[in-house]
Amino acid sequence: MLEKEVDYRLAKCVLAEMLLDGVISNREMQRAWKKFAKQYKPPFLELDTVGGIIGDGVLVHER
Repeated sequence: MLEKEVDYRLAKCVLAEMLLDGVISNREMQRAWKKFAKQYKPPFLELDTVGGIIGDGVLVHER
């Protein structure tokens, strides 16, 4: 059951890094995020704000 949640969270992290590195645009990130939510159907999705901002804005290692 938690495999879907972990896969979804990892995919979200990859999206955030791709956005920060300039590989994808915010629009592309938002579209992919919504598709990941539909694909993985994580059990704790209702706690997430799909379409918002990934992360809490804290910078780690100058990011």
